[in-house]
Amino acid sequence: MTSLVTSELFRTLPDSALAVLRFNFRGVGTSEGAHDFGIGEALDIAAALDTITSECPELPVFVSGWSFGADTSLSVLDSRITAWLACAPPLRVLPLEDLTAAAGSDPRLKLLIIPEHDQFRDPKSTLEATASWLNTEVVAIAGADHFFVGRTQKVAALIVATIETQLAT
Repeated sequence: MTSLVTSELFRTLPDSALAVLRFNFRGVGTSEGAHDFGIGEALDIAAALDTITSECPELPVFVSGWSFGADTSLSVLDSRITAWLACAPPLRVLPLEDLTAAAGSDPRLKLLIIPEHDQFRDPKSTLEATASWLNTEVVAIAGADHFFVGRTQKVAALIVATIETQLAT
């Protein structure tokens, strides 16, 4: 919850008139429970969806996460989600076939923001792994590594621009 990327998004997105919910997965920080390798954490995302849609029922929902959170978010298929905005997803926390956001013919946007020098999954490998995914855009962030040090503002600006484009259509 306090990574560079999630902190920048939490700081930036409300300035764009967006409601934002940030949370720790089970077993992280003071959260109860134990790490469940992406399985139980998908339930944490579902609970967050329940909360944000209850608090802001009129707003569209965009799910974003960084690294483990990005992979886990891509495993949640929920009709309330407008689009997935995944930052540095390693695409290996769960088997690719378990990333149900990409399954079948789901037309909703999957934006994958990949650091040029990611230590876990580079842009070329990401393009190869997601070639069969419908409505998936892979955007490389030049010079960045997995942590986006010095480039979190670029990530946040890309997410804001993507949300604005989605809302305009």
